[in-house]
Amino acid sequence: MRSAVKPYGGFLLGSAIALCIATGMVEQSSLLILSCSALILLAGLPHGAYDWVIMRACYQDGRLAAVILGYLALALSVLGLWWIAPQALLIAFLTYSAFHFGDSDFPNASRLHQVSWGMAIIGLPGLLAAADVEALFSLLTQGSTAPMLIDLLAVLGSLAAVVHVAAAPRRWLSLALLTVYGAVCWASGALLAFACYFALLHSPVHLARWRNTFNQQGSKIILALSFAVIAAIAGAVWISTSGIALTVETVNQATFRYTFIALAALTVPHMVLLSIANARVQ
Repeated sequence: MRSAVKPYGGFLLGSAIALCIATGMVEQSSLLILSCSALILLAGLPHGAYDWVIMRACYQDGRLAAVILGYLALALSVLGLWWIAPQALLIAFLTYSAFHFGDSDFPNASRLHQVSWGMAIIGLPGLLAAADVEALFSLLTQGSTAPMLIDLLAVLGSLAAVVHVAAAPRRWLSLALLTVYGAVCWASGALLAFACYFALLHSPVHLARWRNTFNQQGSKIILALSFAVIAAIAGAVWISTSGIALTVETVNQATFRYTFIALAALTVPHMVLLSIANARVQ
């Protein structure tokens, strides 16, 4: 039992801390939004920046430059679509993320096990913290979010959780992980629950897996690319808040919005690359 739980120790400990410190906080407080944005950013950038190592390892036949250009073009396309149709892109991004989380967290599991896990991670906040999800989506899209989307996430998330536990080789472990995740959603809010999952489960599991696959650390390029993205986000926040009355709340909300937009733009080509890399290494 201990060996089965060990890979998720960080997530379980972080979730316990989140439950202790956040039950008395307001989910949409500026401090919480800023802290979670920073945690998600600092966790997401290293495992995303490792894409460079994956590309270099998989494409040693002269196609590396074309792959890099395609990666950047896809990221820029996501940014463009976000400005044109943010709500439509949000729905597509959530759908693809559900597939990616399951595929990345449980690469050797059945497709049903993978998809149900990812859909539970995406959907349970809509069931257990609907008001938080609606507020966060509104910040991302700078407009109101259709209640139907939140209701759909709630239904799909609850069904996916049941399916995932039923399909899991270790049902007790899957039930424990989703119960802890759901408890943080309900007691501490959707953003903090997702930050715990993303920073303490998804990102370290992903990075460890690919580092073991290619036996390369890639620390210098990870740092360089991470700093470049952070600088771009800081620039976007500065531009978007120039000319308006600056408050802690406006800066924190802009930081949250551009953090997630940047991660979305990078996550789409990241997920495409990993789908190809998975096929190559299996």
